[in-house]
Amino acid sequence: MRFRTHQLLPWLVALTSTGVALLTLALSRSLDRWQPGPHASPILKSLRSHDPLQRLELVTYDWRARRAAENSKDFSSLLGLVAIDDHSIDALLYGDLVGRPVGPMWPRYVYGLALEELHQQGAEAVAFDVLFGEERRDHGLVPIEGLTNVTSDDFFAHHLTASGPAILASYTNLPPAYIFRRAAAELGEAASPRDIDGSARRVDAFIDYQMLHPMVEFRARRQDLRVMRVTTNAIELRSIENDEPVYWPVNPDGSAKIPLPQGATQVDSVFLPRRVWHMGIVLAALRLGLDLDHAEIQPGLIRLTSTNGQGVRELPVMSDNRFPVNWSVTSTNIESFLTQGFVELLADAQQRMLNPTNPPPNRWTNALVIVGSTATGNNIADRGATPLAEVDFLPSTYLNVADSVLRGQFVRPAPAWLSYSVVAVLSLLASFVAWRFRPVVAGLAVVALGLGWVFLSDQAFQQARWWLPLAHPLLAGLTLNYATMLTYRSIFEQSERQRVRGIFSKIVSPNVVQELLKSDSVGLSGSRRMMTVFFADVRGFTELTDRAQNEAEEFVRKAGLTGPAAEAHFEQKSAEVLHTVNTYLATIADVIKLHRGTLDKYIGDCVMAFWGAPTANPRHAVDAVCAAIEAQKALHRLNQERESESRRREAENVQRAAAGQPLLSLLPQLSLGSGINTGYMTVGLMGSDTHILNYTVFGREVNLASRLEGVSGRGRIIIGETTYRELREFMPELAIRCLPLDPVSVKGFRHPVPVYEVPWKELPHMAPPSAPETEPGTPT
Repeated sequence: MRFRTHQLLPWLVALTSTGVALLTLALSRSLDRWQPGPHASPILKSLRSHDPLQRLELVTYDWRARRAAENSKDFSSLLGLVAIDDHSIDALLYGDLVGRPVGPMWPRYVYGLALEELHQQGAEAVAFDVLFGEERRDHGLVPIEGLTNVTSDDFFAHHLTASGPAILASYTNLPPAYIFRRAAAELGEAASPRDIDGSARRVDAFIDYQMLHPMVEFRARRQDLRVMRVTTNAIELRSIENDEPVYWPVNPDGSAKIPLPQGATQVDSVFLPRRVWHMGIVLAALRLGLDLDHAEIQPGLIRLTSTNGQGVRELPVMSDNRFPVNWSVTSTNIESFLTQGFVELLADAQQRMLNPTNPPPNRWTNALVIVGSTATGNNIADRGATPLAEVDFLPSTYLNVADSVLRGQFVRPAPAWLSYSVVAVLSLLASFVAWRFRPVVAGLAVVALGLGWVFLSDQAFQQARWWLPLAHPLLAGLTLNYATMLTYRSIFEQSERQRVRGIFSKIVSPNVVQELLKSDSVGLSGSRRMMTVFFADVRGFTELTDRAQNEAEEFVRKAGLTGPAAEAHFEQKSAEVLHTVNTYLATIADVIKLHRGTLDKYIGDCVMAFWGAPTANPRHAVDAVCAAIEAQKALHRLNQERESESRRREAENVQRAAAGQPLLSLLPQLSLGSGINTGYMTVGLMGSDTHILNYTVFGREVNLASRLEGVSGRGRIIIGETTYRELREFMPELAIRCLPLDPVSVKGFRHPVPVYEVPWKELPHMAPPSAPETEPGTPT
């Protein structure tokens, strides 16, 4: 169960972290599409405006857009800008035009003159990025010789038709006045939506308006009235002459009766729907003959078909029908497109009027012209940040949109499924490398993945104008998941270190424990390995317990002890026996750990140990045999010490007997029988976390080692044939000392087993592998 949990937890952490990354992407996309109204939640508005990942994404978009603009040299030669600049404003404010100063409030006939001159010079279409939201009767009559009783508005409206086609700017909820809207060829949406950082990157492909019915506006104008507002039950109008309110009733179904000099006329709806396309699209559509009235609007795509053989344009859009502008130029890149100051254009018009035989040159032949402001005054400045400049004049937006449509080159936002897929894949990859590799290697891999995605995203934009996400894949995907998995790995590894230390601190040497803690992974769950197993049985233990029991009974009988006194004597004798056997077992265990063995378990008076796990050891057989030799030598020294102590006690007992004192027990001496075998075994943790958990080995070769210990007798080391072959390969000087014995028949094995005896008494001291003065296992 623990193994399965440890296997599943990293995946659960990775999937959870990936889910968080996908949720941040979904939240950013939702907030980006959301257009907060006046009563929107302040919290949501704050989240939208302070979304750090979206802000970073926009910064990376600007970087790619600037690189693309630097490499782009194909801006359309058909486009041009007539700039209402500071010089034009000053010249018209203080100068003289056709015999009369214009002043700060330009009358509409000035635009009429400009439109007529552009028409005379061969312009194909003209778009005005100027708001003509209402009629201005106060602008008076046109002061041009030969024109009488022509108002400034009528003059401009006339040239909208006669010198067209002309496009008029329409801002959301503020279309041009009826007189101009009726005369213009098209309306063009001129709003410049800003992203959360205040930069203009995307525009609406179109806006669906609800405009007043033409009959309402026509009849109002014929009666010298202007529409002020429309409520659910009335149209409020004001008299142009005396500003008196007039009300035309509106029916509950939205229809209205419009009063006439004789009777009234019925309109089915006060408002009519009208779709207004972006001014840049409209300008290019006039040149290409694109049928905007029958556009095919699909999810993520607007398909525009030409009526004059100019092909099809497929405009990629986002879910809110906005599209990123393919920014190629700024308003200051005058070498990329035609440009002329507004006052210079009016000077051309004046020259044409005053000297018809010597007209100005036709610089606007077949051009698509935008008339817009590049002035810096507060009242007329139309400036803002774009991907190409921190501050630019926004008529450049129409230039770039029109160029994009003309050339059929659009920025293509990544579809939602691709964005989510990229974040998910990079998130899982970051989790994988953070879990499987060392932190330095994993960190380098994550950096490489991030740089690779940056390169791929940049090239996709440069070559095909694909806008692939960068901020969310790099931060919410790679960085977040790498950091999360690294944190989990640190916590998990710390827990594993404690677990490994708890399991092995008492069964292997401290240096082996340290190696385990440094290892990338420890195979505790179960594996098949080539290993060597060692069984060492303390001989004489049964005789010792029987003798101790007999001596205790004899003493109790002779001393006449009963009850608690007798029981106390028996417990004392048992403690002495246990101390004796523990002394021998501890001596063997210390030797095993000193020779880098893993102490498996105590089986009564037998010690079981193995080499080759949990840390790999190609010399496992050599270390096991050397440990067996040193264990026999250690017990031999222990027996000598106990024999010497027993002689001392015998001498003391003579005196104690004479004094009538209890005699001291003599120290028994035990021997050791050892069996060693090498082969493939299964090693791992057995048991459960709830109860006893033991790191052990089992298998056929383990059983054989146990059987060899059984035939070893007293003071002998018996090894199997595979162990002998390992000695010949890794320590031939020890193998040559081994004595071949007759094959032995052991329980559980069909055929006699070849065995060898290690003559440990004739061999020198075997230094442990960790000894610095010799190679591991080398005789000294």
